[in-house]
Amino acid sequence: MICLLAFLAASVTPQRRLQATLTTRWRDASLLFATAALALYTFGCLDIAFRYGGEGGESCVTGEDVVKGVRLAKVDGNLVPLRVVCHLTNGRAFDLIVPAFLNPAVAVLLLLALGAGIASILAHRAQRRSSPRKELVT
Repeated sequence: MICLLAFLAASVTPQRRLQATLTTRWRDASLLFATAALALYTFGCLDIAFRYGGEGGESCVTGEDVVKGVRLAKVDGNLVPLRVVCHLTNGRAFDLIVPAFLNPAVAVLLLLALGAGIASILAHRAQRRSSPRKELVT
């Protein structure tokens, strides 16, 4: 992620901006969206790890549940979409708090990255078709 950010920072220098073509601008936009999605997803993973990682699921069981004899049966999780689910011995299951904006924002950023990547490919093909072909001299 740091390498992608360094690449993007280098591509916005005044000299590079003057030389930029439509293809490179779409490519850079695609990389920017993908990097933002990766950063947001990493934030979500770290948020879950720091909030619930050291507790071993203790935050799933409330004081009222302990009085009733309910214990934690297991903790499930998915990486895509990012979520953590607690299963209790009384059959109840519920999601731990993952920021509500996280999964939709990552999906939108990835779709934008895909769209910009496709636009870059199409711009490159159009540029190749419109430029005169150089004949090989043998």
